Amino acid sequence: MSDHHHGPHPHEHGPNCGHEQVPHGDHIDYLVDGNLHHPHGDHCDDLGPIKDVS
Repeated sequence: MSDHHHGPHPHEHGPNCGHEQVPHGDHIDYLVDGNLHHPHGDHCDDLGPIKDVS
């Protein structure tokens, strides 16, 4: 996965933001248009597309 800093995000991810929550280690990421987003601090990192390994 690549890690792209997105700067300020247009909205705040959270339990009611409308994006699917994805457990990732010790935190929650959010699935946005096929990419994992990791919000922290004042920005959100785009961790790139997820791959189906099934």
